[in-house]
This record gives sequence, structure tokens and C-alpha cells, in this order.
Amino acid sequence: MTKKALICHYRVGRTDGVSLEITKRISVLEEMGWKVYLLAGSGSDGADFIIPELDFDRAEVRNIAKNSFNSLTDYKSELVLMDDIDNLAKIIATKLKTIIDKVNPDFLLIHNILSHGRHIASALAFYNVLKETAIPSLATHHDFYWEREDFKEPSCKTIDQFLQKYVPPTLHCLKHAVISTRAAESLRKRSSIDAAVIPDTLDFTMPPWEKDGFNKDFLKTFDLSGNDILVLQATRIVKRKGIELILPIIEKLNDKKFLRQLVGKQLYNGKTVTETSKFVYIIAGYAEQEAEKYLQTIISYLEERNIPYRNIQSKISAEREIDKSEKKFSIFDTYAYTDIVSYPSLFEGWGNQFIEAVFAKKPIMVYEYPVFKTDIKPWGYEVIGLGSTTLKNKQTGFLKLPDETIETVCNKVIDTLLSSETTKKLENNFKTAQKNNSKDTLKILMSESMELV
Repeated sequence: MTKKALICHYRVGRTDGVSLEITKRISVLEEMGWKVYLLAGSGSDGADFIIPELDFDRAEVRNIAKNSFNSLTDYKSELVLMDDIDNLAKIIATKLKTIIDKVNPDFLLIHNILSHGRHIASALAFYNVLKETAIPSLATHHDFYWEREDFKEPSCKTIDQFLQKYVPPTLHCLKHAVISTRAAESLRKRSSIDAAVIPDTLDFTMPPWEKDGFNKDFLKTFDLSGNDILVLQATRIVKRKGIELILPIIEKLNDKKFLRQLVGKQLYNGKTVTETSKFVYIIAGYAEQEAEKYLQTIISYLEERNIPYRNIQSKISAEREIDKSEKKFSIFDTYAYTDIVSYPSLFEGWGNQFIEAVFAKKPIMVYEYPVFKTDIKPWGYEVIGLGSTTLKNKQTGFLKLPDETIETVCNKVIDTLLSSETTKKLENNFKTAQKNNSKDTLKILMSESMELV
């Protein structure tokens, strides 16, 4: 008899890291003979079941998050806040039980719902349903609320006690997984919970992301020259992605001092640089609702300094789409035309876009965020390091790299683009990831975590 799995998250089918990891888990489970169903909040693509109240961008959810952390500003008391949390949790739990009765799943895979701070009512809902049904479950924690600036400080004692009990909880039917050794240690110290480590992975046997008939009009669509040097920002747009760190680098690379070193020469990938070539920053990831103002400050910075860029997020999706009115490229189409990838994240649970860049065999500019240092760098990847030190730009309010780091990075970018060794280094990066972050790795770790071996 075919086993059934229900995967649950705030949203699915997008280009954020959790959605991408869920897609990989679907593939693994289906190869193992499971029937997989997806449950998410509204704003998802391809979910089998929608609980609108799971969407963390709903007004009531955002208000709870706002008042549960840092300061209690919109409620008369802690008890009134808890009433709202309880009531929303009951709505979600009722709908969740209806879906469970319909699917009758053998296993639940729950992503971030039991660990994040942006929707704690959903954590209570899932806890209560799991306690009642005792369905075998695996909670994968891509992020913890205490790792994020917005969620570090509970607003009151009641919320603090709530978080300690439910985010994440302990139940006999529930196992836990994280995506880095650093997160595993943090969870163990904080909650005495032992979690499996399942890092971000990719199917290294799939065809490479190349120029083809579908994406052949990519450059024309975004008014780009085939001789421009494209710097891809594929991550979502949120402050922790550190996007402002890259902007002075793009600006400096467009100085004659650096561009003239490339003119008339071929890059590692065969592209010839001309007198009219320029470094163009490609913003492909979408902006979260709370980061729309941040995106606008990024755009303003780029325009005020005449830094070449394209904001292409409106025409990028998780998968290729085409209808009579609009064509959307896959996020992976962007890699086919990219010359170098920007990855300046200040914090990541692991690093989905990092592993994508490795698969695409592109050079990567990487800020050395904590998990990169502990779980990725030791494997020996060749990257253009941005260091791990930031300063505050008093004029713009942005974070910035030290001036000497920016100069060093620009020189490394030029050397990497021109070096005859770059292709070999990128191939070695690919082999390293193939060994440590492949689909086979995911299959083994999931089987162990779900006790399927």
C-alpha cells in the first residue's frame, strides 16, 4: 500500500530556500514510492491544500509577531495577546485536522512552523494536533527565532514561556532536523533536543542550466548586452541578505581602473569584453513584504550612483511559465547568463543559492557568515571571500565592507574572471558539493530521520 506524506510550510512553490528544499524532498519521497501532498498558506504555488491563516503576511499574523517580540505595543495586556494567539491557533488546528482526516497521512514533514518567530500561533496549532493524533512527524528547522534580530527578544514573560514550550516543542511522535551543525548545537544547548543535520542539497545528476530555446531571449527581455558582465543576486530581498555590501563593489568594478584590465580579453567562460562592456547587477530574487522599503533604498543607491542594474524579479519564478500575456523565466535560467554570483548574506541557515552557484559552475563572492565558516568553508570551496567584518556607513545607514576589503575583492574578481585556472576551480567546487550535498545525501539523511531504512 502506498504511503502518504503531508509536507507543511507557510508557503510552497516560491524561490525562497525553504520552498526549494521542499521541492527536493518531494522528489526524494516520490522516488521512494510515497504519495506526497503539500499544505501551505495562501500566496503559495502548487499547494494541494491551503489554510489561509498559515500565511505569515496576513495582518493578524503580522500583528501578533510585532507584539510578541521586542515590545508589547498594541495590546492592553499579555493575556489579550495570548487570547488572539489561542484563537488563531484553534482556527488553524481545526482546518489542519480536516485535511489530515481527508489525506490520512502516514507521516508529516513540518518546515519552520515549529521554530520560527513570525507565526507562533501556527506552532501552537500544530503542537495541539500532533499531541492529539500522534502522527509520526519530522520538524525541519531552517531557522530559529532566537537567531534573528526581529525575534530575539520576547516582549513579555508570557510569550517567553510560550516559546520555551512550543517553539520548538517536544513530543513522542516528533523528531527534529536542522540544516547545520551550528544550529544543532544551538538547539541542544537551548532545549536539550537532539536533531539530525540535513544540509541544503541539490540533484547533481540533472542537466546543467544552459542557454536554450526557452531562455534565448533573456538578454533582450532585460535590455542587456551579450558583452556585459552579469553579477547575479538570486536570493530573496531581505535585510539579512546583506545586499548593500555588494553595491560599492559593483560601482568600483565599473571604474576604468578595473574595466580596462578586461577590455579585449576573454573571460573564463569565453565571453569577450569590449569597450562598452560594464558590470551589471541582476536582482532576481523577490522582496518580502517587510523588505520592500529596503529594496527601494537599494534601488535608490544604485540609481544615484549610476550603477548598472536590472530589477528582474517580476519576470522570475521558481519554474518556467508562459501564457498569452506573460512569460516568466525560471530562477535557474538566470544562472545560464551569469558571469559571477553575489552572495553577501550576513546570516543563512545553510545556503541554498550558494549550492546553486556551485552547481552552475560560477565564481561566487561570499560574505563569511557563521554557518559558512563552520559547515561550508572547511570542505575547501574556492570562493572570492568578502571577509566577515562590516562597518556602518553613516551617510547611508547601510552596512559596508572596509575599503581595503572592497579593493581586494575587486582585484580578485578581475583575476578570477581572467584566470585560466578558474574553470578547474569551479569544477572542483562542483565535485565537492556532489560529494557532500547531493540528492543521494538527502535521501540517506531523510530515510534515517524518518526511520525508513
